[in-house]
Formats: sequence, structure tokens, C-alpha cells
Amino acid sequence: MKRHILCAGPDDETFSRFISILTRATNGLLEVSGYARLEELLESAATLLKAGDDIPLVFFHDETLEIPRRSPSLAATRLVLLGMPPSTPDENPDCDCVLDSAADEVLIRSVLCEQLTLRVVTHSPHLMEELHSLMDFKIVASKLISARENILRLSAPFESLEDSVLGASKLPDDELENAMIADIDLHLQYPPRTRFNPGDTIVREGDAATGIWVILEGHVQLYRTVDGEDLIFHSETTGRIVGLMALYRQNPIFFSCRAMTPVVALHLSHGDIRKTLHNSPEFATHLIGVIIRSMARRNRRAAHLLVTIRTLNHQLAEQRDELELTLNNLRAAQEKLIESEKMSTLGTLAAGMAHELNNPVAAILRATDFLGGDLRSLMAEIPDLSLAAAALPMAMEREPLSTREEREIKSALTDYLQGDRARAAGLFSAGIRDVADLEKLLTLQPQSERSLALSRIERGGQIGAALRNLGTCSRRISNLVRSLKIYARDDQEWQTGVDLHQTLEDVLILLANQLRGIDLQKEYGDIPLCTCLPSQLEQVWTNLLINAVQAMDGKGTIMIRTAMQDHGMIGVTIEDHGPGIPAEVQPRLFENRFTTRTGRVEFGLGLGLPISKTLIANHGGRISFQSRPGLTRFLVELPIQPNTQS
Repeated sequence: MKRHILCAGPDDETFSRFISILTRATNGLLEVSGYARLEELLESAATLLKAGDDIPLVFFHDETLEIPRRSPSLAATRLVLLGMPPSTPDENPDCDCVLDSAADEVLIRSVLCEQLTLRVVTHSPHLMEELHSLMDFKIVASKLISARENILRLSAPFESLEDSVLGASKLPDDELENAMIADIDLHLQYPPRTRFNPGDTIVREGDAATGIWVILEGHVQLYRTVDGEDLIFHSETTGRIVGLMALYRQNPIFFSCRAMTPVVALHLSHGDIRKTLHNSPEFATHLIGVIIRSMARRNRRAAHLLVTIRTLNHQLAEQRDELELTLNNLRAAQEKLIESEKMSTLGTLAAGMAHELNNPVAAILRATDFLGGDLRSLMAEIPDLSLAAAALPMAMEREPLSTREEREIKSALTDYLQGDRARAAGLFSAGIRDVADLEKLLTLQPQSERSLALSRIERGGQIGAALRNLGTCSRRISNLVRSLKIYARDDQEWQTGVDLHQTLEDVLILLANQLRGIDLQKEYGDIPLCTCLPSQLEQVWTNLLINAVQAMDGKGTIMIRTAMQDHGMIGVTIEDHGPGIPAEVQPRLFENRFTTRTGRVEFGLGLGLPISKTLIANHGGRISFQSRPGLTRFLVELPIQPNTQS
């Protein structure tokens, strides 16, 4: 079954905006449709209802005010008039509420929730769960309280009527019932009694009502059979008369009745009751008194049940919320375990890959060193290559220069070469850093072969530069492999004499690519070597550094400090100059939950701050933070020698 909100009004910008707000507010739980003419709305309503759909609300413009309450298709629908003040529901009895279609979105949403709640409460309470997100539960609570108060108020008239019927006698229940039975015996010449054993059925649900049973002795129990099981009703409110309501309404017996103890009962047919009432006015008084007292007891019981149900509903709601929270925590824990397993697998793969790369990289480094020496020796033995052999080591030994220094050297070489920029750039790439070095090399070749000498110097230097780059890159790969092996290892035993600065440097090597846009500053203090599990601490540094990088969107300043604390612990501080951690998030920052950014796990993020806190606690340390806009500082404090090692 689909549920609809229908709207009739002029096809203008205000009405279109109104339709758009309703569509957003219902969040797909109801379909919102607009019509320019009332006749179209009524025709559509009739069609939808015929198809079995539901129409809780109709909004209509004051220009279509002739919308009829008498229309069968809208009899159970809440009607909201889209008019301008001073229009009110009193002036327009065919509507339940008046709303300006140009009202702001907050007011429109409020009216929608109010009217939809009234419709559900009065006509469709079974939809409460389905539409709970659109309900105004203040209205629901108010209606529930009113219903309870109405039930409680019903008890008073019954008791008042009981007093008026019984007059001033104020007979107890037993005496009143005995008086009624005496009237029956007197006017029906002591009709026969029927005896029942415990467990015997006196009347059965569904049977035709042929009269009533008056219980003279013993106790009975009312019940109904539901899904093969007996649903027992409160025995204290049963009373002495069974079957009167079914006889009065000429309906089948609603409750089954069975004897709980030996029972003596008197059966009265409809004719017996009529005869006694005709002959004895006192019997009418006594019968009404018994009925009213029985009804009053059942009414009080109903009120008590309503309070009990409300209390149980409140308790169930609390338990549901607790279960939902527990389920969410279990899901978060499951996700954390899955991601932790992924990180463990990644660490195993990384360790294996680092091991496989280690030997080839070492071989490349050794080959680079041998190749440089062999080339130099070989070129020196060939006269035509002696100049290139002299230029080769100069290129291999050069260190990188700043951009300003590079421009100055290229400019000096260009002037020396009489404006030949291309040749100057080639010589610079070949390792020539000074005009004096170039002149020194040129003295090894006759002046007549100057152009050839410059070419040989450039080529020899380019070979040296290539060897230098090969060695630099190989050493870079070797350092990465070493750091990766250290990071990915599975520490089974505590290590002594660990330099925390080295653990930080290993992580910085691995994160070099992500730190390219970061101004990384380090202030390493004089701290002692310590006992720890290095890979666990490196995971902590990784998490804190990546959090800082992401907080600044990859641009800004990160400061790393190390120093001894006043209480004898080693302090490692990592701070960034990002936007800061929102105040509402800070109290929950170390909660035991797992999240990933953009739906994927990034390198080093599988642990999160809660696990980082656990790893630090395993070392006997602690982690704290301070955050405000423009500065977030995490401080990790570690003992030099943990008290407990595991």
C-alpha cells in the first residue's frame, strides 16, 4: 500500500516551492503530488483509494475552498487550507488547519508532522512504526495520556451510578450478590444448580449465548485460545455473572470459562431473567448493582493495564535503544577486527616483499660502485677518453645545489662559453660547478681541440652523473626496504637500547611521499635509549602523522619534538597547524570504534587513535592532546623501562 499527500493550488513559484519542501520532508515515506485544479485532485484521490492506497493529508489553496468534507474519498483525510491570515479553521469548517503556502520550511515541516501525527493517532495507529520518523511524539504522548485519563474518569461515573442504584444500603459485594440470588430463588421457585469439577468447561468461546451463568460457589477462569494456546485473563475481575454481554448483544460467547475449584452455578435463560425482572423491582436493583460493580472492577483493571503497558513500552524502548547501541558497537568491533586482520596481512606481505627486494638492491649498489671504478680505469687507459675519465669522478661526487646556486653557476658557465647556454647546461648536468674546474680539465687537451674537449668533458660527466643518480636511487630504495622491514616486523619480544629518534626517522622515510607538501620541522632533544616494541610505536607515529597531514589537506607545518618530561618519562610531541578538532568530537576521540576515510583503508590508518592509545598503554605510557583552531598537539609519554613486559 502506498501513502500519498495531495496538494491543490495555482501552478506558480510559491506553490512549486511548497511541493518541493513537502517532498524533502517526507523523505520518500509518502508520495507528494500537486494539482492545479481541485477536480483533478478529487479524481486522483478516488482512483488511489480504489487501488487500496492511503491518503493521510490534503493541502488545498483558498482559491479551491469549495473542497467538500462530504466527499467520501476524503472522509478520513486531514485537510490543510493554504490561505492567508486571517483565515482560520473556524472560518473554514471544511479544513483542519490553515497554513500560509509561503511559510518558511521549518513551519511547513512542523505542520506536516502535526497533521500527519493526528491522522495516524485517530485513524491509523498501526502506521506508527512505519512513519515514526515523521511523527510528533509530543502529540502521541498527549493523546495517550488523555486516553488514560478518560479511562480513569469512567470509573467514577460507574461508582456513582452504583451508589445511586444501591441507595443508602451500601451492601458489600457478597451481600449484594446473595440478595440477587435470593430474588432468583424466590421468583423462579429455587431453580436447579449445576456442579462442575476443577478443569470443567462451563461455557466455550464461539458457542451461541443461551443465557447467563451465576457462580454461586467456587472460582472460575476466563480465557481465549490463541494459536493453540490458552490466553488467561485476570481472574479477580471475572465477577459472579458469566455470559451477560454475549446474551445482551446476541453474539457468540467471546470468552471460555472453566472451573478452577469445585463450582456450583445457576443457569438463567433470557426468559428467566425477564420473568424475574418483571416480578421483582429489587432484582433489577440488585442485578444492576452486581453488573456495575463488575464493570467498575474491569474498568479499573483496564486502567491499571494501560499504565502497565505504558511502563512496559517505556522499558522496551530503553532496552531497544540499549540493544541498538550494543549492536552498533559489535558492528564497529567486527569492522575493526576485519581491518586489523587486513593490516596484519599487509604487514606480512610487506615484510616478505622487503626481504625479496633487499638482495637485488644490495647487488645494484655494489655494481654501481664497481662500475664507476672500472669505467674510470678503462677510460684512463684510452688517450682519447682521458679527459672524459677526469670529468667522470667530478660528476659522481657532486652534491645537489639550491635553485639560486644552480642559476649562478649556469650563468657563469654561459659567460665563459660566450653565450652558449645549451653547452653550459650540459656541462652543469655533467657535474661542472666552477669555471676554474672547467679550465683545469681543458688544459689536458690542446687548444685546437677545444670543442672536442668540451664534448668529451660533457659526456664523461654525464656518465658520472648517471652513476651518481643510480647510486643515490639505490641507496634510497635500500633505506626504504630497511625501514619497511622494521615497520612490518611482528615484535614478539621487547627490545632494549631502542633509539626512539630512529623509529621516527623510519616512519618519515615511509611517509616521504605524503609529506612532500609539508614543512616538516624536528626538535630532537637529549633522550635516553629505551625498552619497547619498536614496530608498535612506529604504528603510533604513522597514525598521528597521517592524521596531521589529512587535517591540513597535505599543506602546512608539522613539528616533531622529543624531550624528557618532569616525571622522568620520554615525551614525543607531534603537532600540526590545521583547523583543530571540533569541541563536540574531542570527548569521544579515543572511543573504541573504527572508521576509514572515503570508504577505503589507507596505509597506516588501520589502527586509529583508540588502538594507538592501547599500544601506548601496553608500554606503560599515556597519550593526551590539546586542540584549538590553528593548532593540534598530541603528546605521547613513554617510560624508559616499562614495569611490565609481555
